Formats: sequence, C-alpha cells, structure tokens
Amino acid sequence: MTLLAGAPNFRAVDALPASGGRRLRHGMVYRSGALSALTDTDIAAIEPLGIKLVCDLRSAAERRRFPTLWPGLAPARTIAMPAETDREAGMQPLIDRLAHEPGPDGARRAMLDLYASLPRLLAPALQATLEAAASGWGVPMLLHCHVGKDRTGVAVALILTALGIEPAAIAADYRETANRIDIAVETRHFARTLGTVLGRVIDPGTLDQLGRTDPAYLDAAFAAIDQTWGGPQGYFDAIGITASGRDRLQSLLLA
Repeated sequence: MTLLAGAPNFRAVDALPASGGRRLRHGMVYRSGALSALTDTDIAAIEPLGIKLVCDLRSAAERRRFPTLWPGLAPARTIAMPAETDREAGMQPLIDRLAHEPGPDGARRAMLDLYASLPRLLAPALQATLEAAASGWGVPMLLHCHVGKDRTGVAVALILTALGIEPAAIAADYRETANRIDIAVETRHFARTLGTVLGRVIDPGTLDQLGRTDPAYLDAAFAAIDQTWGGPQGYFDAIGITASGRDRLQSLLLA
C-alpha cells in the first residue's frame, strides 16, 4: 500500500479473487483522485511503479484547473474523457438536479442517476483502456478522476468485471475508498462549490449523500448495464471488448 501526501486516495487495487481460483496480479491496476498536489516524495514513491497508461476521467475544465504534477508520466499514454461527455460525467448534472430538487432526497436521486449514466459516458475511455491493456503495453494502468470515488469507482468496477473478479470483491474495493479520502475535506469542497453555484448554503444531509460511497450507487450502474445491454457481457461486446479480448485481458492481468 502506497500512501501519498498529495494524493491520499492513490492505491493499488488489491490482488482480488477472480473466477477459477485466480487473482488480480498486484501492481497492475492503480486508482486515484487528482494528481495535482503531489510532493517530490510522492513522485519518488510512484515513479518506480512503471505506470504505462493513465485513464484521466476528469473533465477538460478539471484538467486545466488541476493539472497533473508528475513529470514521470510524460512517457505514459494518457486517455482522456471525450469532450462531448466529460461535462455530463462530472458535477454539472448534480448541480442542475440540486437546483430543482434541493435536499438529501434530491441529492440521492442525483447520485443514483449519475451512476446509472456512467457506464454509457465512460464507454469510450474504457474501451481504449481495455484495448491498450489487452495489447500488453497498457499495464500497469492508473485510472483517476478528481476525488477518485464516483467516475473512478465505476470505471475500476467495470474493468474488474471484465477480468472476472468476484462481485463481492469489486464491491469491497469500491467501499475501500471511504477509508482513503478525508470525507470532511471533500464535504467542505462540495459545500463551497455547490454553495457558490447555487447561491445557498448546502445542508449537511445533502453533502452526506454526495460524499458517501454507497453500495446502492454502484448497484445503480450495474442495473443500468443490465437494463440497457442485458448484462456486463453485452456491455463489453457493445464497446468492442469481445470474449476473446476479455480472455486476453485475464491471461495478462490475472495470476
């Protein structure tokens, strides 16, 4: 486990159990929040990890405001969210929803809707990431957004699903984020941002719904996959990650 002062949510996904008695190889998949506050010590700790591919799930505006401070990433390929979807996958839908449905109930519905939309919105970035991994050069990989909870949570869950990781282990990895981020700090950030945009004080119940790692949120993403694509296999087929491609991924990333 690597703890970084400037990116406390940076971590390797554990050697989680997969079908057939296999496990995810340690050091193949990393996840994080923004990398805009890394210290020299942080950079010295992560450069030896040899990360070859970065999937940056932030919006263009987030990337401009919080540029990655990691010179060692220069040789790595970065996959970014398409411009036509990055805004929809970020905070704007939450802001729009809360403007019309203030309060904890509106916030919870907004989060459930956001998670339900993420498999569709993340599809281009996930396709490129999985294709790079299957080719052999795209690992170790790092996926990150701003906090490392929602967009990253769904993206990592889908990659682990493609690898045949057991659902309970995927859910546990998602929940682990709550132990890595400072909820109080993130809550204050949400409060400032939303309060400025909406022109009102954001109540604690609303902030709690926005900041939590609720298994029901992740369930909403997979329910949308079931409804739209008939399940994960249909989803992966639709984005071009076929059964043979998934077999290739598993042969490379599982032990």
